[in-house]
Amino acid sequence: MSASASSPVMCRAPQRPASCDLCVVREQSICADLGPRELVEVEKTMARRTVAKGRALMQEGEPNDSLYVLVQGSFRLLKHLEDGRRQITGFIFPGDFVGVRPTGESAYTAEALEDSFVCCFPHKFLDAIADRCPDVKDRLIARGQTEYHKAQDHIVLLGKKTAEERVESFLHLVAKSIGGDGDGAVTETPLPMPRQDIADYLGLRLETLSRTLAALKKRGAIRELSRRSVVLATPSD
Repeated sequence: MSASASSPVMCRAPQRPASCDLCVVREQSICADLGPRELVEVEKTMARRTVAKGRALMQEGEPNDSLYVLVQGSFRLLKHLEDGRRQITGFIFPGDFVGVRPTGESAYTAEALEDSFVCCFPHKFLDAIADRCPDVKDRLIARGQTEYHKAQDHIVLLGKKTAEERVESFLHLVAKSIGGDGDGAVTETPLPMPRQDIADYLGLRLETLSRTLAALKKRGAIRELSRRSVVLATPSD
């Protein structure tokens, strides 16, 4: 269905695009707030992109003009310090997004931890459809507050918690994002990031992280632990 350039888009219950119907993260991403008419508008311009492991979706210091929603995979967010070191500032998982606002210099690099798949929403497109579907950009920006809240949580994590509390909070955060239900008594959570990334993010030395994981396992907070996954105990254990 199309409309002429001089006439507004009519609300005639267009069919939602099949690709959006099949999206595994739609209900937990920013697209959950979009109605059928808005999704049709989005589908006209939205691009889909595969990002190979180790490649950057956004590069620190370079311009970015798109909002990216992660559909599959995971990314680390990092900044480079003046002395050459790097700081891990966060991780994103399916349903999360980066690039809330267009910028001439990105504040961080988003690097794929594994082969990943994203949907790209050019900001100029979001601006262009604002007149026809006013709620689209308002809803996307409202979801952008999530980034602010995550930053605040990270500050509390680093400043007010012990090493064990930091590690346990981090593992439960990842479990909530991408953990899969096991037999109902435990939750198995993939850990796509290297241990050094976790240590950097939590402000710990790698040796301290290793000792802390061992301590959590000893007291039963962790049921099973490997290089690529963790099984956390549930409150009923």
